Amino acid sequence: MEAFTRNLRARRERKGFSIAHMASSLQISEEQYNDLENGHVTPSVDTLKQLSEVLNSTVPELITDRPVQQIVQDIPLRQFSPESLSDIDKDTYIKILENQLRTLLAEKKSS
Repeated sequence: MEAFTRNLRARRERKGFSIAHMASSLQISEEQYNDLENGHVTPSVDTLKQLSEVLNSTVPELITDRPVQQIVQDIPLRQFSPESLSDIDKDTYIKILENQLRTLLAEKKSS
């Protein structure tokens, strides 16, 4: 989550976007956006997708300090498993899976 909040703030500032602009783009309040940028809430998969579009980025670029390809390339293909990731990469991997599960559960409940 630390990489996400750092990357989100840096990318927003690099684009010259205000918190108000980001909140408006996501159709949330400034307080809700601040909670995202300060790590008080975990973003949903949909929110990550929206953020990546607004910031002209990718979801992996937002949530980790290393490109996903680099994370995967560092481990030989036949040895790749969640257990073979570093602790930081494991946290990122777990957050991605948690968000995907939340989204799937929400979709199932609304069906």
